[in-house]
Amino acid sequence: MSEFLVNLLGERLVNGEKAEVDVHSLGSKLSLLGLYFGCSLNGPCKQFNASLCEFYSKFKKSSEHKDKLEIVFISSDQDQKQWQDFLQEMQWPALPFKDRHKKGRFDLWPGVESSRSALSSVPMAVFPQM
Repeated sequence: MSEFLVNLLGERLVNGEKAEVDVHSLGSKLSLLGLYFGCSLNGPCKQFNASLCEFYSKFKKSSEHKDKLEIVFISSDQDQKQWQDFLQEMQWPALPFKDRHKKGRFDLWPGVESSRSALSSVPMAVFPQM
C-alpha cells in the first residue's frame, strides 16, 4: 500500500499546520483514499469542503474504521497564501503547493479512472483503486 501511495502522491504531504506528513505512515491500515480536487476561490468547493470537514470529523471520532480512510487535498489554487488559508480549514493532508503541477498527471496514474477534462472540474472527489 505504501508504495502505491508514494507513486501516486510523492514522499511528503503537508497538513494545515504546515508540518510534513510522511506518505509511508498513511499506508499501514488504509483501505480507502479520497483525492479531493478543489480551489479556495470556488464557492462550490467551499461548500463541499464544509460538508466534507463535518463528515471527516464525525467519521474519525466515532467509526471503528477511522484508520482505514484518508483524504488528500489536491489544489487548483494559483496563490500560495490562499491555498494555505484554505488548507487550515481541513483536517487531512494535502499535496504541497509546490507540487500542484502534478494534478494534471493524476488521470494517468493507476487506479484513477478519470479523464483530464473531468479533473479540471472542482470540487471533485476521486477514490482510486488501491
